[in-house]
Amino acid sequence: MSAAVLVLGAYGLAGRAIVERLLRDTPHDIIASGRRPERLASEFVNADRSRLETRVLDATDSAALAAACAEARVVINAVGPYNRDGFSIARTVVHCGRHYVDCANEQIHYERLIDLDDDARAAEVLLVTAAGLIPGLSTLLAAHLLDRCPDANRIDIRYAQLRHAYADGGHASVMGGVLDAVYRPYAVRGGERIAVPLGQSTDEAELPPPFGPRRFLEVPNIDVPVLAALRPLRDIHTWIHLGDQPAWLFGLIRFLDPARRRWAYRLISAIVDRLTHAEFEAAAARGLGPDAFLEIEVADGGERQRAWLHFTDGASPTAVLPSRIACDLLAGSLAVRGLATPVGLYRWPEIEKNVQACVQRGCGCLFALSSARPTERPHSHCG
Repeated sequence: MSAAVLVLGAYGLAGRAIVERLLRDTPHDIIASGRRPERLASEFVNADRSRLETRVLDATDSAALAAACAEARVVINAVGPYNRDGFSIARTVVHCGRHYVDCANEQIHYERLIDLDDDARAAEVLLVTAAGLIPGLSTLLAAHLLDRCPDANRIDIRYAQLRHAYADGGHASVMGGVLDAVYRPYAVRGGERIAVPLGQSTDEAELPPPFGPRRFLEVPNIDVPVLAALRPLRDIHTWIHLGDQPAWLFGLIRFLDPARRRWAYRLISAIVDRLTHAEFEAAAARGLGPDAFLEIEVADGGERQRAWLHFTDGASPTAVLPSRIACDLLAGSLAVRGLATPVGLYRWPEIEKNVQACVQRGCGCLFALSSARPTERPHSHCG
């Protein structure tokens, strides 16, 4: 099969959602790849095999990846955490002259990809990162709110989910945050970049049912540098509800430095795997579904605008942008080349219809305007 799209990490949380959406909403042929043949066989046993080929592929093997790239026009990388192998995978794809798309959230990955911008332009390909749910849909919606509130100087992005969409899902995204924390990702406070150690900056918010009160950790992602480039803002924060992770875990992560010690990474990975699985089982036993909630608030001190989305799950929205970008590239309707994030490709109204299938019926995208002074969110300051 000469496929239009090659999906790396196709049986992961994001990967399987991307393959499913491409099969459902596009006419294109797809190669779904991963390292484990048994997972590929079981995950896609009921898929339309006339359009889908499964292939055993280690995306970190540059020679094998290059051979696979020769059979596709667009490569979607769903292999996380991106701060481990994301740059090398993107480099191989770009040097093969193929368009590259990922749904990374790690700031260090974005910073590394800047070095590939010239190569991508020379190869006349698009190099897209941060095209997931958060960042991705969150970035586009935040930019839309900033347009509606031109005097805004603060933005807060919050994300929560009741449980992961799949029992075996979520590990890579958590580990991405774990590794990125070692590189000291930054938020913006008082107009300055401030490093945020994992677990040392928190926020609390009351979300609509069935979410209720939630405690959030500040986990700065690619939303921060992208939104800061759109407009000078006094404060930019991204808050994630990571579940009931024990406080001691964050101290252990900072102490062991798993980004630089392979044994420490394996240890933390094993701990995270057990914790996320146990949390999934506990949530399922309580009858909680995979619902996810995204809330964005912009403020200028006297006025604020808020928008929120209640998703059916946290996986399917991650596929919205990779699928849309792949389709537009194959149709020849995206002329941008080089490094880009979703705000360099679309505006919120252009992709809002693509999001609707992932939103709880009757919820939609809701906007609220308040002239009251917003309450300052509590957080600890980090040096």
